[in-house]
Amino acid sequence: MVQIDEKELSLLFQQGVQGNASSFVLLARRLVSRLKKSDPEAAIVLAETLSSLSSATRSVAQPVDADSRRSLLKEEASVILDYEPIWSSEIESKLARVIDERKLATKLRLSNLEPMKALLFKGPPGVGKTMACQWLARELGLPLLTLDLATVMSSLLGKTGANVRAVIDYGRESPCVLLLDEFDSIAKRRDDDRDVGELKRLVTVLLQAIDEWPSTSLLVAATNHPELLDPAVWRRFDLQVDFDLPSESAITQFLRAEDISASAAKELAAMYAGSSYADLRRYVQSARKVAVLSDRPFEDVLAEEGLTAAAGSHGSTFLRDIKIKKLAAEGVSHRDIAQQLGISHPTVGRVLKKETGN
Repeated sequence: MVQIDEKELSLLFQQGVQGNASSFVLLARRLVSRLKKSDPEAAIVLAETLSSLSSATRSVAQPVDADSRRSLLKEEASVILDYEPIWSSEIESKLARVIDERKLATKLRLSNLEPMKALLFKGPPGVGKTMACQWLARELGLPLLTLDLATVMSSLLGKTGANVRAVIDYGRESPCVLLLDEFDSIAKRRDDDRDVGELKRLVTVLLQAIDEWPSTSLLVAATNHPELLDPAVWRRFDLQVDFDLPSESAITQFLRAEDISASAAKELAAMYAGSSYADLRRYVQSARKVAVLSDRPFEDVLAEEGLTAAAGSHGSTFLRDIKIKKLAAEGVSHRDIAQQLGISHPTVGRVLKKETGN
């Protein structure tokens, strides 16, 4: 049986009574590490007790801006998603790894390892970065805290750093998922001559806060502009996840979830290629409203809006080809298609030949 030094035990109790959570946890983990060989059952019990901190309640009030008294963050005690996200296999694999590490944190800690605690999500707007953070919070059963950038970025520069620190300290108080959205706004490159010294000091404060972030919680930074981030930021994150615009197959899957037939979803996916998930949801909602108000089939309205979207993102040639294929599918002859669209008969033949691969 491992002998516990009285001085060590006294220090452990002292840190607990004084409310120094990080020091207490560190000392407790050292004790677990020493126990795991001689008394593995006791080590497991103690490790699970440390992990159960996620059920602790917060003893401090939500931070507010000193001047406006507005809250610096949004807090969701229990995340509920309006719909299930669709991701590529690579993103799905990385997020599953995050879940596995955190759900098996006790096993990792028994080997003196920690689950990943800081993630960086990067990609264009509307591709699912925020939803992925919400999904992680839901799957882990943790509250979601989201930084309110508009409130944090005080007009008095010296207070911005204090606001960021207040949000970080609040997040450290109890296990949670903390989302720092638009991360590039507060973690910009310190060699940007356009920024004043105070903003550069803010980056230093932020880097220190990430280093001190406890592994009992998960910090997620999301950015649309990774090129603007300070170089020192990158190594602070355990995992980086790239979110891209959905592929045509992903768009097809998205549309199928909207009760659109398989054949129509595949055709519509080609029209909406290049759209983000946020764009797709907006198009779908708009088409549903038009369909209801005009008493027309939803898929027909969505196809019309898709032609407009295709014209904007792919150019007139793509739009022309879509119209040719649509008319041909309706049984219109090549000659009549050419006449309706004001193009040559051979052009119609070439487009349809390319479509069939003959």
